[in-house]
Amino acid sequence: MNASRNNGNGRYLLVFGAATTLRERAAVAALRVFDGPVVTVSPTRNAPASKFFDHTIIGDFSDPVSVLRATREFERETGMTPAGAVPFFDPSLLAGRAVADHYGLPCLPRDAVEDSSINKNRMKDRLLAAGVATPRYTLVRDAADVRKAIGEFGLPCVIKPSAFGGSLGVRLITGEHEAAGAHAYVRRIIEEASRVFTVPNRSVQVEEFCALSEEVSVEVLNHHDRRAVLAVTDKTLGPRPYFAETGHRVPSVFSGRRDVRELAVRACAAIGLDHGMAHVELRLEDGKQPQVIEVGARTAGDGIPDLVERVYGVSPYELHIRSYLERLGEFPEPGAPSGTAALAVLKAPPGRIAGILAPDRVDPAVRHYAVFAAPGAESGATQADFRDREGYVECFWPDAPPESVPPLAHLGIAEDLAARIFRMAGGGAGDARSG
Repeated sequence: MNASRNNGNGRYLLVFGAATTLRERAAVAALRVFDGPVVTVSPTRNAPASKFFDHTIIGDFSDPVSVLRATREFERETGMTPAGAVPFFDPSLLAGRAVADHYGLPCLPRDAVEDSSINKNRMKDRLLAAGVATPRYTLVRDAADVRKAIGEFGLPCVIKPSAFGGSLGVRLITGEHEAAGAHAYVRRIIEEASRVFTVPNRSVQVEEFCALSEEVSVEVLNHHDRRAVLAVTDKTLGPRPYFAETGHRVPSVFSGRRDVRELAVRACAAIGLDHGMAHVELRLEDGKQPQVIEVGARTAGDGIPDLVERVYGVSPYELHIRSYLERLGEFPEPGAPSGTAALAVLKAPPGRIAGILAPDRVDPAVRHYAVFAAPGAESGATQADFRDREGYVECFWPDAPPESVPPLAHLGIAEDLAARIFRMAGGGAGDARSG
């Protein structure tokens, strides 16, 4: 235990997910907000980011029983109790709620947790009941049910797990002949995920395909009965039949659309969110009513909070923590953006990665990049979900409004950077350009 971080009252801040990739600045926000030890939960002691915390509680962060047992054992060992339990990603929403219940801490209502994107079927029910525009859905048990859903919703339609984020298991169906294969694909994804973390909801659903051409996310701050939009983020998706997110940009070119912002706030109210940030994904098109796709009862992933902070000077992580600690005063009012920030996925061409090179040139807009892959790794031909990435790059154009930056500039920078970084077996680094 780091004695310099002990606030003397035996209380610590428990955070979930701050050690995961592209959520690391949640730990920075925790240190800004809380004058005392910051503690996280990990299933093992060899997680690289664990060294940034005052203590790591060993437990399954996705299992409420495991987390509560480990937290109570930590109390017996140290005499310390949590002052707040703050989840930053879906797998720990229920575990954070269990700790909050036991210690009497502020938290989202149980129904709001269970009716968010960890149970997309229940989420849809809440949205539809409140009159919030969202595609209809039906649960499916087998390929026969998928074919019935196709008959009800028409083609194309979307099949997905009723839990998970990161585009895991989400797939477009364009023909009835795909029913069996698509259902088997989703079941396989659920089983793979179940080997990594606890998955209470293993159901599968088919829903109407939303044909609106653009996708955004809206980052909404909720605290009791107050709600405010901090930012709207443009999103870029990879090729069909999958829906992998390949890029994000703040501010969105749609930031000024009042109907988009109001619909996101209505969705949060329909779910019953009353603490912290929410990540609301919508589809939209000029001249048409937007539709809600999902409501995440937590901060955004993929570094979106970092982009928001860079552009607006407001940290969604910090506000999220303050809300869970009941230390949120006046809502911030983000002013004019200081520029345009974006993040894009680094993708190597298909094949075996033979080497990782230092790029001979980096675009001036690049603020940071990271490579996940190592020599010997295989790069797939498709991006089905967040696992099919070799890294990412973050860009910033200071004093540049979004309309002055080409919409896909960050994707072009990522492609060029990947071409300079990845040396593929049987060829040079330049081969990545043709990928």
